[in-house]
Amino acid sequence: MRQNSVPSPFIRIFSKSISPLLPILFLATLIQCGVPKGEFGWTTTQMEEMDILEKHIQTITDYKMMRDDLIFSPSDTIHYVYQFSRSPGLETDFYISLNRYELDFVEIDIKKKRVEPDSLAIRDEFSLLRTGEYLIKIVHEGDTVDEVKFRVLPDEGYTQENLEQELAGDQTDEIIKYSR
Repeated sequence: MRQNSVPSPFIRIFSKSISPLLPILFLATLIQCGVPKGEFGWTTTQMEEMDILEKHIQTITDYKMMRDDLIFSPSDTIHYVYQFSRSPGLETDFYISLNRYELDFVEIDIKKKRVEPDSLAIRDEFSLLRTGEYLIKIVHEGDTVDEVKFRVLPDEGYTQENLEQELAGDQTDEIIKYSR
């Protein structure tokens, strides 16, 4: 009586055709073992208008998931979420770096965060940002996991006059400052 219901020639043909693919399959599983990517989500609030109790009990739950054409106001408190596609591990440390564009992106804030166990996400907020271009980086062990750019524009928009004032105000070299 035969114990194996699959014919023996089928196994030989299958094993010969699959054996060259084993290194590729092994490599594919190793790639999946790294830190997963995710999606950025955004929402804003006007924290200056809230009293202390409202600020303390406020819970943000609705985020718009996007990464292109992000524009905020200097009066906004910018809340973001980074939702991982799969669990990176609850004990994994991530560094959130906020960079502002001067002549290049310069780091202005860095925070150490861990993934929330319930949502597999990182949440935080930024407030009182000056007008300009910003870059947020999610970093793990020195490697950038993901990054996104956004701009903070004045409520009235850019006119030639307030653009020149901002550029002149950012300059520390007086020759450059007054030559504009």
